[in-house]
Amino acid sequence: MNKSYIVSGCQFGDEGKGTITDYLASTHNLKENVRYNGGSHASHTVIIDGVKHKFSQLGSSFLTNDIRTYLSENTIVNPFNLVTEAKVLSSKIGIPTEEILKRIFISEQASVVTPYHSLINKVRELSDKDKRTGSVGTGVSEVYKIKEKTGLDLKVSDLLDGKSKDKLIELYHYTREYVLKNRDKINPQMIKKYLDIAELEMLIDPQNEQYLVNCYRNLLDSGLLNTCPGIKEFHQDEDILFEGSQAVLIDRKYGIRPNTTSLSTTNHYGVKLAEELGTEIKRIGCISSLTSRHGMGLLPTYDEYLQDRIFDENQMPSFYQGCPRYGWFDTLLLRYSLKVSPNDELFMSALDRLSNLGKIKICDKYLYTGVIDDDFKKTFEYFQDGKKTIVTDIKENTDCLRKYLARCRPIYIELNGFDEDISEIRDYDSLPDECINFVDSVEVLTGTRITLVGVGPKRKQKLKRRC
Repeated sequence: MNKSYIVSGCQFGDEGKGTITDYLASTHNLKENVRYNGGSHASHTVIIDGVKHKFSQLGSSFLTNDIRTYLSENTIVNPFNLVTEAKVLSSKIGIPTEEILKRIFISEQASVVTPYHSLINKVRELSDKDKRTGSVGTGVSEVYKIKEKTGLDLKVSDLLDGKSKDKLIELYHYTREYVLKNRDKINPQMIKKYLDIAELEMLIDPQNEQYLVNCYRNLLDSGLLNTCPGIKEFHQDEDILFEGSQAVLIDRKYGIRPNTTSLSTTNHYGVKLAEELGTEIKRIGCISSLTSRHGMGLLPTYDEYLQDRIFDENQMPSFYQGCPRYGWFDTLLLRYSLKVSPNDELFMSALDRLSNLGKIKICDKYLYTGVIDDDFKKTFEYFQDGKKTIVTDIKENTDCLRKYLARCRPIYIELNGFDEDISEIRDYDSLPDECINFVDSVEVLTGTRITLVGVGPKRKQKLKRRC
């Protein structure tokens, strides 16, 4: 029986999904990489032999032995950006853009994100600073918002069978109305700094009503895009790799609202596709040694001490997402994540970040300082220690989860730290005892095996752990 390896993020993102996807492909001789959720806003960094690429829509294992990518019907596809990404990668590795695109297959049922969606997304984020979600401005979230509000959903199949014209014109009118209604709410300096005024005016100009209709027609006529009806037509009866996007704690259903994505970010759809293929399934969750969040929203274990000491060149500040923030490892959030999106094993990235931090902290309980009401009891497992309310687990996601978490303070287990640079260590058992103790502790507290740890972004910096 063929195997399916399903990779997903278990925290808020930035857990190393791209690098583990690349590692699995290279060590298991995989030839198929399915992007089973997410959209063109993904940014999975992979470094191989001096080549560094942030994979957006191409599978993150693309640099491995002619592997092919499939964008499933549960992804949001940007065809123009796909071609651009192929061109950028071509300039780095010397393979012609056309050859790269021949290895990309798009589900005919995938939804398409257009420049209209992107423009609305940016105007929405800029026009009401009090309701910003931290969206990156790509328009992916708007695909779902517009679909839910109007029923309008542009599919790849619409581009193929000629039905896209009416939908694109309808999108044009929707966009024009939205922009004209909301642009005056934006500070003129913000418009100048964060919007391409020429593009904005061009997209809402009545003379350009059919502009994107012609753009998509020209792209399809170029023959650069490959499509197929579904995953069974893509799959060639071999082991297959499923790559997830973003992470469970910002999932549209299970994430900590309101700062969530509009997409599904659990591993559920990857499992569904693997089951359709009748394969043996292995679910691999990605976690980082610290909890990080690149975007707005609650981060219960945020620590200014860490914030001053952690720097990641792959996660730089931006207007839409702000500065990446860092906190200590949070086992309550991870146990909740594993409850709603179970995994058979975990990969822990960025163990090297713990060097020179002094004592290493792990949050395993919260001290709650708010009112205990019926919704609180529904949301948490807890006990009373005198007058203190100690939260031990999250039972389910309720609308009040964020409100309650804002009244929680982490209770830490403190472990001895280490000062060594571990990025050159190539055998797990050669790690400092303090590193091994940290990994053992996380495994015990979360109840899920940790089979691999990363001490850097490269393949050779992945260390197998005996379990």
